[in-house]
Amino acid sequence: MTKKISIFPAIVDFFLWLLVIVTIPAAILLSLIYPNVILEQGLSHRIFYFHVPVAWVALYGPILASLFSLTYLFFKKDIWDQLAFTSNQISFVFAIGVLFSGPIWANSAWGVPWDRTDARLQSFFILCLSLVSYFIFRFLIIDLKKKAIISSYLSLLCAISSILTWGAIRWIENPGNHPGSVLGKGGMDSDMKMTFWFSILAFHFLFLLLFLLTYRTQKILSIRDEYRVERG
Repeated sequence: MTKKISIFPAIVDFFLWLLVIVTIPAAILLSLIYPNVILEQGLSHRIFYFHVPVAWVALYGPILASLFSLTYLFFKKDIWDQLAFTSNQISFVFAIGVLFSGPIWANSAWGVPWDRTDARLQSFFILCLSLVSYFIFRFLIIDLKKKAIISSYLSLLCAISSILTWGAIRWIENPGNHPGSVLGKGGMDSDMKMTFWFSILAFHFLFLLLFLLTYRTQKILSIRDEYRVERG
């Protein structure tokens, strides 16, 4: 029994690995040595070039998963459930990065690692809990069809939580200490802006690479389970 588990040609894989190997170290070095820092925050401000790109991926991962889940609910093809599961897994990994990097930056900027009055922090924490709930339910449900259907609806809830988190500093009049959106502000100097967008690009490459690796791992496990069933 043979099944194809790659969703991209090998040449695409090679260039994606090359892009990640080159851009991630370059983004880290660039953020450490090139842009000016905000005087009030000192060197701790440089974590901004890691924290924000990782947060972006963590926020739109559940939205991508919800699109896959909706497609599954319409067509009932297992591949869409697997893609949604993969997207939520990667989103959670990046969310952990946000939860570790955020308090480091906050402790330097605000004097406390976690401001309970900050709307973005609280809404992001709820998003993390939503993702944990998604994984718990997925683990507990044995029936594969029921697992995929319930997971799809939970993905939609995670996407709603993600959208609310994104809007926390835009729609709430008093969002707390969290800085406003970096989009459209025009307040960053050119060196900061260039470093920021390069980091965004680098971490998007990393997201895509991790997505492909995780999906293929999930597919291999699925083929293994099918093989065990056939062997009886």
